[in-house]
Amino acid sequence: MLEDYLKKFLEIISKYKKQRHQPERNFDQFFCTEETAIKRANLINSLPQIENKNLLFLGDDDLTSIAFCLSFKAKKIMVVDIDKRILNFIKIVAEKENLPIEIYEHDLRNPLPKNEFKNYDVVFFDPPYTPEAVNTFLLKAMEASLGSGSNFKRKKPEFLSQKFYLMSYGYTERETEKGLKIQEIITSLGLIIQEKFRSFNRYYGAESIGSKSDLYILQPTPRVNLKKLDSFRSQFYTGQRSSSSNEF
Repeated sequence: MLEDYLKKFLEIISKYKKQRHQPERNFDQFFCTEETAIKRANLINSLPQIENKNLLFLGDDDLTSIAFCLSFKAKKIMVVDIDKRILNFIKIVAEKENLPIEIYEHDLRNPLPKNEFKNYDVVFFDPPYTPEAVNTFLLKAMEASLGSGSNFKRKKPEFLSQKFYLMSYGYTERETEKGLKIQEIITSLGLIIQEKFRSFNRYYGAESIGSKSDLYILQPTPRVNLKKLDSFRSQFYTGQRSSSSNEF
């Protein structure tokens, strides 16, 4: 079954390969392997009642949204990205293959439009690997899923237990302090690591992290830091950081 699923995805990638852009280094883009995209899609589908949930991808140069839609369903599927080329490619494939994927161009360093982005249940993202980026993407996931309104309602366990954030982050065995920094950010936002899969993601390139990264399944707790939802930092892409930075 998994082999058939992968074959189907590979056929789609091959069919439209001339229209697909090359990775943009300034946005820290490295394509994951096709096998990884399928593994991600299967993991997303394993979440409770995914067919009735709203699914959001914060960036999707890896085309995980397409991999998911080829075999699985969700109530709503949205991809947000700063890169028009990614969105145009996803739009082409979605329209020609009849996949229910919506797209929205947005710079995630800025707050998400409140009316368009609320009530999402599952958020998937593979952010640039800086603490600033991880913090920002986590805040965007919280914005899109927890929304606004009564803090009492937003901190109810029965509400929070329906929200899932799937995040990729990579560091080598000699850089465990980077993983610790990310763990501290997760905790500071009132989130909990429900599961962590070491070396889950594999990439073409990305030698600085050994061409692999972990996948975290996170959930908000009643101690979620709602005060940080509207905060963000402006420089979080690795290419925008000075070579002398030691913030990890």
